[in-house]
Formats: sequence, structure tokens, C-alpha cells
Amino acid sequence: MLGKAYGIGVGPGDPKLLTVKALEVLEQLRIVFYPSFGKKSIALDIVRSHINPDAKLIEMNIPLSPNEAKVVAYQNFANQIKEYLNNQVDVGVLCEGDPLFFGSFITIRDLLKESYQVNVVSGISSIMSAFVHVDDFMGQGDDSISIITAGTDESLIKDKISTSNTTIIIKVAKHFKKIKKIATDLGLLETSVYISQIDQARQYSDRLDMISDEVIEYFSIIIIKNHNLKS
Repeated sequence: MLGKAYGIGVGPGDPKLLTVKALEVLEQLRIVFYPSFGKKSIALDIVRSHINPDAKLIEMNIPLSPNEAKVVAYQNFANQIKEYLNNQVDVGVLCEGDPLFFGSFITIRDLLKESYQVNVVSGISSIMSAFVHVDDFMGQGDDSISIITAGTDESLIKDKISTSNTTIIIKVAKHFKKIKKIATDLGLLETSVYISQIDQARQYSDRLDMISDEVIEYFSIIIIKNHNLKS
């Protein structure tokens, strides 16, 4: 009998946002992989006090670029996980936010799912938590909502914003100036909000027109409300 793999969503940063299901799984696991991407692991920090004290922690240091190196790294860690599963040992893989929403676990899942049982423990994504902190709502009634990455083609981003009551732009980082210009061109700068490091100690938010153009923060989103569009 093979072991089971668990992709565990740990939320955006606040340990109090961990689900009961995530806590139950973490208490049982003896092998836990966690992503670091070459720096301190936010996912591990969130759950550290809830992991079984006898569990072995294995760092997944995955390069963000080039893509070829990233693919090799994911394959390497998937192979390590397979060794435990083949020896009837259950394995947990931590993932910040939700595992299936742009999560680092997606690639691991795809490399395992054909031959092994893979269970996903949902987590609260940063965008779901963000609206509480900016004192606004994502959508109501028949509102149209779009989620798009900042690196997407500018014309497509403009189209999404123009046809959506709420547009959530993720992976801002180096694309900040581009998104700010788009919001300005569409006359929506004053109804746009920037928020970074959601539910973490250094969380920060303000109106987009109040944010410096020099800001580069990967863990950030921009929320654009299009009040000119009727629901």
C-alpha cells in the first residue's frame, strides 16, 4: 500500500487563518516538505508550532528562474516524495495560500497524481483575505470579477478592468508602474487599492495613487473597482 501525499494550504500569513482540517493533517504527518524559493519560508513560519514535533522537515529550495532550473528542482523534490510514498509513508507539502490557486504545489501534484493518491487541503488565499483589510467587498449581486497577473499583455488587462466591477491584479512586483499607468489611463486610479504582504507582520495598504512608483513587492495585489460599470 502506497503512502498518501497532502498539499496543505496554510493561508496568507496569519496562523489563526489555518483551517481545522490543515491542523488535523499536520498533527499526523511525519514527513513535511516546505518551499523556500531561496529565502525564508513563509509557509513554514505559519505552521511551525502546529507541526508534529517528531516530523522531519525537508526544504524545497526552488529557483524562481530560469524556468529550466525550476522544472529540474520540482522533479527532484517530486522524486524524493515518491520514495517516501513507495515506502508507505504519508507526506505533506506546505503551500502558502491555497494549493490550487497559483500555488507552488500544483507542479508537485501534476508529477504525482498519475501514480499516487494526492489530497489537497484548501487554504485561504491572499485575495480572499485582502478585502477585509481594505474595508471593501469583492463582489455582490451580479458583479463581474476578474483575477489576472500583472505580467499579462496590457491590452488584455485593460479589457478585464473595463468589463469587470472588480479586478484583482496579482504578482505585481516589477509591473507596478505598468498597472498604475493603466489605472490612470482608465480614470480609475482613485478607486484602486494596493495591499502587500497580506496578513503578515509587515502588511501595508493604501490607495494606489499614494504608493511610490519605486515599490517592488512580489507578495502584493492591486484591487481596481470600476464604479462606471453597472452590475
